Amino acid sequence: MIKARRLALAFCLISLAAPLVHASPPENPRWNQLDAKAQEVLAPLASEWDRYAPSKKKNLLAIVPQFADLPPQQQKRVQQRLKAWSELSQAQREQIRSNWKKLQQLPPEQRAQVILRLQQQYGKMDASR
Repeated sequence: MIKARRLALAFCLISLAAPLVHASPPENPRWNQLDAKAQEVLAPLASEWDRYAPSKKKNLLAIVPQFADLPPQQQKRVQQRLKAWSELSQAQREQIRSNWKKLQQLPPEQRAQVILRLQQQYGKMDASR
């Protein structure tokens, strides 16, 4: 009788845990493993997705749940920036990363000035599109 109860309890626990195992996304999902919403949001990266490192995929997938809450204009901007990034050469990406590291090393006041100039520059670029 006790074995039957333990067996029934174990079966219940396994059946309750099974959906949780299936619900968690893979650590390194391939493009065809992403759900339709993730593919829609990250569409500009489709051709490169399978080459990305797992950590990069994780960071990009973090955008997906928040994307629906953005106004349409911001959604468009996010996808434009994803597309622009995907079109950069590896050398251009490395240069941007290097510039970002340099920016982070500036004193706070100087960094704020540089960021303000960049925002003004990109604001003009966004307005011209």
